[in-house]
Amino acid sequence: MLFNRIQIFLLITSMSCFIVGNSHAQQVALLDSGVDNPNEIFNIAPGFNYFDNTEDTSDISPREGEGHGTVSTRVASEAFSGEIVPFVVTDGEFESSSNAANAARDSALLDAFSRNEVRVVGLTIGGEGISDVSAPLVADLSNSNRVVAISAGNGVSSQPNVLSTSSFNFDGVIIVGGTDASGTLLPQSNRAGTTADKYVAAIGLPTLDAEVEADNSGTSWATARISGIAGEVLLQNPELTAAEVVEIILDSAEDRGAVGVDPEYGRGVILNAEQVLNNAIGELEIPTEATPTSTGGGGSGGSSGAGLILGAAVAGGIYLLTRPKTTLEKTLVLDSYGRAFEVDLTKQISINDGILHLNNFFPSLDQKSINDGFVLPGLNTQVAFSVATETDHRVDMIEYFAMPGDVVIEDDSAQISFVSESQLTSRVGLATGYKVSPDLTFGAVSTIEPHELFGATSFISGQSFGSVLSGFSQQAETVNLSYSHGKSGQFSTKLGFVSVDQSQDFGQDSFSSILEGEYQFNDAALVAVQFGQIEEKGSLLGGSSGGVFGVDLAETYAVNFAGRLKASETFSIVANYGIGRTRVDAAEQSLLDGFSRLDSNWYSIGLIGNDVFRAKDQLGVAFSQPLKIRSGAVDYSIPTGRDINFDIVFDSERVDLSDTNATEHNLEAYYRTMLSDKLELGSFISYRKNPNHVSGLGDDILLMATLRYHQ
Repeated sequence: MLFNRIQIFLLITSMSCFIVGNSHAQQVALLDSGVDNPNEIFNIAPGFNYFDNTEDTSDISPREGEGHGTVSTRVASEAFSGEIVPFVVTDGEFESSSNAANAARDSALLDAFSRNEVRVVGLTIGGEGISDVSAPLVADLSNSNRVVAISAGNGVSSQPNVLSTSSFNFDGVIIVGGTDASGTLLPQSNRAGTTADKYVAAIGLPTLDAEVEADNSGTSWATARISGIAGEVLLQNPELTAAEVVEIILDSAEDRGAVGVDPEYGRGVILNAEQVLNNAIGELEIPTEATPTSTGGGGSGGSSGAGLILGAAVAGGIYLLTRPKTTLEKTLVLDSYGRAFEVDLTKQISINDGILHLNNFFPSLDQKSINDGFVLPGLNTQVAFSVATETDHRVDMIEYFAMPGDVVIEDDSAQISFVSESQLTSRVGLATGYKVSPDLTFGAVSTIEPHELFGATSFISGQSFGSVLSGFSQQAETVNLSYSHGKSGQFSTKLGFVSVDQSQDFGQDSFSSILEGEYQFNDAALVAVQFGQIEEKGSLLGGSSGGVFGVDLAETYAVNFAGRLKASETFSIVANYGIGRTRVDAAEQSLLDGFSRLDSNWYSIGLIGNDVFRAKDQLGVAFSQPLKIRSGAVDYSIPTGRDINFDIVFDSERVDLSDTNATEHNLEAYYRTMLSDKLELGSFISYRKNPNHVSGLGDDILLMATLRYHQ
């Protein structure tokens, strides 16, 4: 029997939630002269005529054409699609029988208080007088979570009417002034005065035709407009409190008059309903859970655009392919009040693509010149260093051509890079690096004897011969301990660590452990094998979404094979091939979940030539396949709406991250030469087939020429 009672209770609770979500349960009560609705053009609920104590709520206004209350109803209906409850509180003359009108108003307020469906009460008439009953009733309505919109009055006064000034400090109350079609306060409209913080103005014309209606205006119809807007806000978000609705309207107002809150315009002007209904207040968040919060929204994750950075290896699967991208274009987001909006999330996502963004190219030109330094003879240590500005090179050019007095972007910060190499014994060496490319220490590039001016390579991507273990960055802290053995150091072993922390720029925070074995057949041929692990905190294969596409941890185990063959005194052939296996821990507040194991591979082959055409030049050509996921899937869920109980509805599917319909291949080449002792000329090209492993989006080609003066 107890079990049955529990079932009945749950059923009643469920029905109650359904009623809250029913559009007909959200009503706006208007205290005016009634309404004429001959063709049922308005959505009218039964009201009452408290002036004549009759159920007839026909408009008794003598206004030619539409009566005063009918206009108020029509104006409120412009924004509000729910039911309007008419209360008649006047004899139609508006200036006479003030005591009777106040009594009728108080009775209507009491009736509105007794109706649970009424969430907004608009006093389009009835603010001129106050009684011992009216002020407590307004307080009761506010305390019972109702919005009370009170007309400021048309007394050509610097202060709103009596009921407004006695009630404005209640949470659910909003005071309304009237404007013309342009948003200028009407001459007769009472100003904000001491109610400024709760005062807002709206168009006080029966229509928006300024020429026809200029002499037929007032705060009543402005109040009707605000009442309808408040009702529609609640219709769309019924779990909002009255205080939140008032705050949304006030915060959506366009500032007029003196800057900020002022005694004339108060908080400003509302010119149309969309100004409120489409205005997101506060930080937008993307819900990630189906359970609603106290204000109607779901659990959420940050949606900051700067944080939504996808790694190129996963971008093709969850961002660039047609089906998931279509879903992203209609993502549901919630504002700080739990109000729902639809946004195109694809515009908030970027891909950590080094070639397109040139994040690695310009720093690499400076890193290759780390040849200034000093030697510590007693410690068998050599230190090389460089200092480069962190200012964008485009900003450097803007500042160079700026005229006196021009405002340019200033950035006086500098980036210091250094490498130290210590020979601890005849076989043991220790090397450390700060803000340097890990590829200079580990992998195929590290097997190349660097040019004294241009370093090992200068490809645009900066990652042609890299591996997962390098940490997806050209700026890292590295340390390695090497041991040479065998005849003339034929064998060598290296244990190293790579730390990347670019959490502010790209959200990358990783730590790699690498064990490398190298065998040198002779002066011309060498092979190396790397085994290692990289642990990415909050990022996945080079991309950190930070928020709704973030992960807690991605742990990748990889092996990378590298080799070098010196074909001649000028040219060397370099190649590498790697495979990785990644385990992913999904973040709690993320739209990605249920990761399977991810298997990936990558490879490169290239030709590097030093002193090819002249004594001080370098030529490089490389063909590569960047990191691609060969197997693995993830559950992908995007919020798209709400159901009848206001739970978040998700569009979910299982995405095969390897099914990207194509494989990216890159062809890169460059040539750098010194025209003189200090002047360098460079030319660079990159051609990408199927960028990010997706076909049909067009191929990328990038051409660049540089002319540098070395001081």
